[in-house]
Amino acid sequence: MNRTDLVRALLARTDLTVAEAEWLVCLFFDELARGIAQYGHVEIRGFGVFRVNSRQQAGFINPKNGQYYPAQTVKTIKFYPSSSVDVD
Repeated sequence: MNRTDLVRALLARTDLTVAEAEWLVCLFFDELARGIAQYGHVEIRGFGVFRVNSRQQAGFINPKNGQYYPAQTVKTIKFYPSSSVDVD
């Protein structure tokens, strides 16, 4: 499912116009991204938690010059579904 599918599903269940549904979906994802960036996590009860996850990358050696480049920390977003969400 992508953003267009979400807009279509919203249109099927409400009396919104296409422009209003697109605006609503965009607004939701903008606020979700802002919340994750500002607080490090966003919890939606009954759905799950989006959380910033830091992980260490492996260091590597450049084969052309033999120089070692140390590992860097990479931030990703991880979703932890609520126990009430059936993922199977």
